Amino acid sequence: MITALGPDALPEIERKDALILLAVHSYIPVPSNPRPEMIEAILERLQGRDITITFSMSKSYFEKAVKILGLEKLASKYKAKIIQVQGNAKEKIELVSPTGRKVQVKALPQAFDESLMKIALAMPVSHSQVILYLSMPTAALNIVDPKDSQNLYEGFRPLYKYIADIYKMERNFVCVIDGKFVVEGDGPVKGFQRYWGLTIYGDNCGEVDYATSWGLGVPPFDLGYLYFYFDGKEPAVDIPKMLSDSRTKIKLSSNVGIQLSWKRQL
Repeated sequence: MITALGPDALPEIERKDALILLAVHSYIPVPSNPRPEMIEAILERLQGRDITITFSMSKSYFEKAVKILGLEKLASKYKAKIIQVQGNAKEKIELVSPTGRKVQVKALPQAFDESLMKIALAMPVSHSQVILYLSMPTAALNIVDPKDSQNLYEGFRPLYKYIADIYKMERNFVCVIDGKFVVEGDGPVKGFQRYWGLTIYGDNCGEVDYATSWGLGVPPFDLGYLYFYFDGKEPAVDIPKMLSDSRTKIKLSSNVGIQLSWKRQL
């Protein structure tokens, strides 16, 4: 089930131990990085539980991003832990490209623990590699050791399949789109922020991202990771009325034509 709420509204999240995966795009202040207000709202809701915050970025960049987001202060206030994916990603997983090439990467073992709740928090961001960065790329790419991540970027089509396949292995997710603002244009770093005024969430990142993409005027199956996740078959997704009433058209990256070249290979 997908729910749409107004801006700054906190999703209904159970008070359980959780791993929070953040869509952090840069170690310098950029409008595409997660809003500290939403991170704090989630931490406050989960206060008293065993909470871990992470995102995948090389060690030096990770430390800088933690500082610019104010995560140390938030973690201290709510007694949460911050861990780096690098050095803690010890679960080896094998992925297969659309052409049959096999790739091995190391991932956080917590991501595959069905008893642990995972929360993927993302702002809708026009992106130079995945077209629209939403909750599924957040859930999939932020558990992979950054040293191994480069093995996933061998072309748009393989990357999209890898994202879908990693997410299919993961369990027990709450997928949150913080859509108070969207980032348009040549994001994530050079994009510009526009007000949208929605919070969208659910327990299936594929469905949440499908609805969000539709709400932003992007054909969902233009996003290759959604195409591969749903095996090319249009899903029956109920679009919340608030999302339908707020439908808009996001401006995508200037190289979106190149990004869409993966569809010619279907």
